[in-house]
Amino acid sequence: MATTQLNARVPEELAAAVRASASRAGMSLADYVASVLEADQAAASGSPELREARAQMHAAAAYKKWMSDGQPETGAMSMGEVFGK
Repeated sequence: MATTQLNARVPEELAAAVRASASRAGMSLADYVASVLEADQAAASGSPELREARAQMHAAAAYKKWMSDGQPETGAMSMGEVFGK
């Protein structure tokens, strides 16, 4: 399989956490990141349950970033409202 290089800028804390996860898994950083991306893409085209779990994961990460950036919650929908729960 042909490979290509991707470059991304991420917060230092995320980079450290990803490096630690790769180390715990006994994988190179490149292999670990590739496996995470492969799992995400598999979930994106998987069963409705996998797609919902993926959407919730991405929404939770976006919400966490929104809040850490000091964005207002006034008038915002809750996660339950977004996912109808």
